[in-house]
Amino acid sequence: MPGPDKEAVTIEPWAAGIGLGTLVLVASVAIFTAWDRTRTASLEDVITPTAVGDTHFIQEPKSRTGPIGLTYHGQNLDMVSKGKIRDSQLIRVGTDDSGVYAVYRLEEGKEGSKNERLFMKAAENEFVEVTGE
Repeated sequence: MPGPDKEAVTIEPWAAGIGLGTLVLVASVAIFTAWDRTRTASLEDVITPTAVGDTHFIQEPKSRTGPIGLTYHGQNLDMVSKGKIRDSQLIRVGTDDSGVYAVYRLEEGKEGSKNERLFMKAAENEFVEVTGE
């Protein structure tokens, strides 16, 4: 309570509007930031189209050629050869039918062509060329 010698503090209506508007603006930014932070993982999902970082290695058959025990688009995959290729030179075209191992093609190869050479990762920078039968 103001005393007889003190004057009551009053606020102009336009100043109250500015203060309330600022409060609403800051609260809305805080709410948006909290909401955005909860979905950061889905916004920052990185999909790498190359073989870089793939750690799912297939087991090679004991012989130099033959079936590897996996299927791709319903076809059994057979090993043709093994070689060293840089991970960054291969482009992912899909996964085997189990969904565990990635199937790759050379970067300059034409996707979906009859002569497309397919590869599966056996180790870092080592790939097995496979063919479907």
